[in-house]
Amino acid sequence: MSLKFKLILLTLIPILLITATISWISIHQARQLGEKEVKTFEQNLIKNREIALKDSVDLAFGAIEHIYHYARPDDEQAKQQVKIILSKLRYGSDGYFFAYDEEGINLVHPVKPELIGQNLINLTDENGNFIIQSLIDQAQTGGGFHRYLWHKPSTQEIVPKLSYAAWLPKWNWMIGTGLYIEDISEQVEEIRTTVETNIETTFISVIALLSVTVAVISALTLAINLHEHKLADKNLKELAYKTVMFQEDEKKHLARELHDGINQLLVSSKCHLELLSHHIDSNLNHRAQEHLHKSEHSLLTAINEVRRISHNLRPSSLDDIGLEAALHSLLTDFSDHTNLTVNTYIETKVLDLHPDVVTTLYRIVQESLTNIEKHANANLVEVTVEQLGDLLQLVIRDDGVGFKVQSALDGMGIGLRNMRERVEFIGGQFEITAEPNYGTEIMVLLDLPPHRNHQ
Repeated sequence: MSLKFKLILLTLIPILLITATISWISIHQARQLGEKEVKTFEQNLIKNREIALKDSVDLAFGAIEHIYHYARPDDEQAKQQVKIILSKLRYGSDGYFFAYDEEGINLVHPVKPELIGQNLINLTDENGNFIIQSLIDQAQTGGGFHRYLWHKPSTQEIVPKLSYAAWLPKWNWMIGTGLYIEDISEQVEEIRTTVETNIETTFISVIALLSVTVAVISALTLAINLHEHKLADKNLKELAYKTVMFQEDEKKHLARELHDGINQLLVSSKCHLELLSHHIDSNLNHRAQEHLHKSEHSLLTAINEVRRISHNLRPSSLDDIGLEAALHSLLTDFSDHTNLTVNTYIETKVLDLHPDVVTTLYRIVQESLTNIEKHANANLVEVTVEQLGDLLQLVIRDDGVGFKVQSALDGMGIGLRNMRERVEFIGGQFEITAEPNYGTEIMVLLDLPPHRNHQ
């Protein structure tokens, strides 16, 4: 796993855990609070209906009070008058009053007159709820409420009903009325749906906010990581370039020491040996003369080797007489020891190039020639260095076997990448064009500042 993904995970995991915990707690509390609000709302609705029912029964009692107050317990005429009054009392579309005696015999029922006279003490609803018996019990204890399922006249449906019953002790009658409360269930479900919708909206908002936060943090982390990576890459390239240039300076110094110091000492020693050999009698000192010749030969070999090493480290012509002469020397030596045809066009005399540019161009050509010798299997090499307006162009072509550029750049070899980085560091452009069996072309373009275009 890469460092940037580790940074993102280290940043996001605590945020995700904290957000998930807070969200779960918030949603759980919101659900509990919502359920309490729903129950409170339902209780308030029921309470309002209960108050309305009790008020309705009180009004019914008020309507029969003038008869009931003066009637005797066995006054059948008064009872009949009360039944008529209760049958005629109606409110709303489905509101009516009913009456039962203590045995559960129906006395008044304006909606279902067929029930009058029937003993309904054991009447139950679909849930096994004893309706009349429970209402009588509530009435005998001072009045009370009871819920059950009952037939709604306006819709012909079996729906929940809430009834209130009170007791007429003189006659042992239960008088009551009821309201259909299926609308309460509908309103409660609407409120519950609204609460759930709000919770879902909150949850979606939290998820959206979390997603945006994650995206922003990821983007910022990636941006910071990319910036730091670019900065580190830039610093690394700068360090690598400085290291290379330091090595170039060391090579230059070492080459100069070898050429001007050790090489001169070796040449001087060879001269002294030659002088010494002329003063030794070859007949009397044959063995000494033989040793002298061997010494001269060894010194000559050492001189040539020091010159070769010095030249490979850094050709003196590069510092003494410039890039053009150094390149000509390099290309001539390459052609001689590889037997390849080298076509050259180099024109840099009119240019005042920075030493770093001179070193970079020389090393690009040197590295390219090494690659051609090792891998290209070419017959012809062309090297061009010229000024094109405000640009300096270096082109190296060969007619060899070519290669796949991206595969080479992605491979283990670092030669091409080093060339690209060296050119880019001095502000140039580095391009490679190659195809299998169609040769290779390397082109370098450098901007020439106006004050360096001419000597």
